[in-house]
Amino acid sequence: MKLTVQHNIPDSPYKDIIISFASLFVKQKYSELQNIIAEDVYIVLFNRERKSGIDTVLDYFKEWQERVGDTFECEVRWSAQFSLPEVYFTSEKYKQAYILGIENSKIVRILLIPRSFSAVGFSIDEVPYNVGFIDANVPKEIEPLPNHNFCPICGKDSEQLEWRTGVIFKDGPGWGKKTGLMVNASICPDCQTVCEVSPDRKEKFCLTMTREQQEKADAAMSEEELAKYVDNTNGNKRPLFKSVLKSRTNELSLFGQSFHDLLDRVVENGNTESVLSFLDKLSLDRELKLHVASEKTHDIGDESYFYIGNDDNPDYKIAKHLRIESSREAAWQIYLLHYARTVMPVFWHGGYIVRNYIFDEATLNDYIPLECYDISGLSRGDLLLPKVAISPDGHTADVYCTYWNDWKGLMRDHLQISFLRNGKVKLTEIEPLCLFEYNCGICF
Repeated sequence: MKLTVQHNIPDSPYKDIIISFASLFVKQKYSELQNIIAEDVYIVLFNRERKSGIDTVLDYFKEWQERVGDTFECEVRWSAQFSLPEVYFTSEKYKQAYILGIENSKIVRILLIPRSFSAVGFSIDEVPYNVGFIDANVPKEIEPLPNHNFCPICGKDSEQLEWRTGVIFKDGPGWGKKTGLMVNASICPDCQTVCEVSPDRKEKFCLTMTREQQEKADAAMSEEELAKYVDNTNGNKRPLFKSVLKSRTNELSLFGQSFHDLLDRVVENGNTESVLSFLDKLSLDRELKLHVASEKTHDIGDESYFYIGNDDNPDYKIAKHLRIESSREAAWQIYLLHYARTVMPVFWHGGYIVRNYIFDEATLNDYIPLECYDISGLSRGDLLLPKVAISPDGHTADVYCTYWNDWKGLMRDHLQISFLRNGKVKLTEIEPLCLFEYNCGICF
C-alpha cells in the first residue's frame, strides 16, 4: 500500500502522531503501532458497529489489510471538516478515511467513515455548518444514531449527541440547479458544535430545482420572506444565529494592518520612501518606485506594484536587491512587501488578485459566504492569524498568512524565505492551503 503525505498540512499537536499512525499502518508494523494507541481504544465502523480494545482493533487492521491488499492508496490529508490531518484511503471503488481522536499523545478513538456521503457533497473536505444553520433547516428532533461521528472537540460518542432531521439544499450538477436531501445532523450539547450532517439512508426524499423553478418560487415571495433564505433565494434558510469569532490579533497582524494603512497613504501621495522607513528590517540598494493601476492601460486589466529602475525597463523582482539579516520580523516584512500589490488599486481583470488579509479573526464574522458555517476549528488550530517559523540554523523562514479572495475563498498562504550568506534572500511560493473554497461567479 502506497503512502503519501499532503505537503502543506499545517502544524498541530497531533500532526506527527497521525503521520506516524499512517506510516506504521501501511508498513503493517503492528507492534510499533501499539506504542501510540491507548489500551482501551475503540474503532467505530460508520453506521455499522463498534470494536473495543487494542487487541481487537489491531486484529481488525490486520484482517482489513489482508482483505484489501494493495487495492487502496493511503494519504495523510488536512480535513476541512475537522480542521486536522486525517488518514485517507482511496481505491477504484471506495473513498474512506480514518478520523483519529487523540488524548495525551495516544489514539483513543477511531472512526472509519466514507469521505463523501453524496454526489452533491456532505464530505469531510467541507467546512462544517454552524448550529444556527442546523436549527433553521434541520429542526425536528430524533433519537440518537449509534456508530456515527463523535464530537471532534470533546470526543462524545454519537449516542450522547443531540440529533435532528430536515432538508438541506446543495448545488447540484448542472448550471443553477439545487438538490435538496433529507439529512440527519448531530450537535454536541456541551461544545455547541455540529458533529455530522449526512443524508438519511432510510429516507429517499430528494428535491431538485432548476434555476427557472427557483426564480418562479422567489417571485411568489415577499422581500421579507426572501430575507429568511440564504442569498435571498428559495432553498436553505439563513441561520437563526451565527457562529461568532472573538476579536483576536497578534503582533504580526497588528504590524501588517499598519503597513496596509500606510500603503493607502503611499498610493495617494506617492511617497515610496516611507515604505522602507516602515519596513525597517529591510535594506534596498536602489530607489523604490510605484506604479498605480490605471484604466488608461492598453491591456484587459492593470495592477499596482512597486519596482526599481527606470520606467522604460522596470525591474519587478525587488527581493533580489534586498539586504537582510535573518529574523522573524524581517521575514514578515519581506512577505508584506512581496504581496503589497494584492491590497493596492487594480483595474478590470487586475481585480482577480485582490486579497483581504485576516489580521483580526473577528473580521470574518462579516463575510456573507461564511454565514452558514462554523470556522471556529480554524481558530482553535491557529490557522487564521499570521505566523513565522524560523529554522534552528536561522537560514530559512516559513511565513504563513490567511486571506480572503472572491475567486478562491479563504486561503492559508505559505512563503518560504531562504536567507543567503551574502545578505540576500531567495523566495519560494508554496502552494497555499484552501481553508474554505468559494467562487463569487463573477467573470470580468
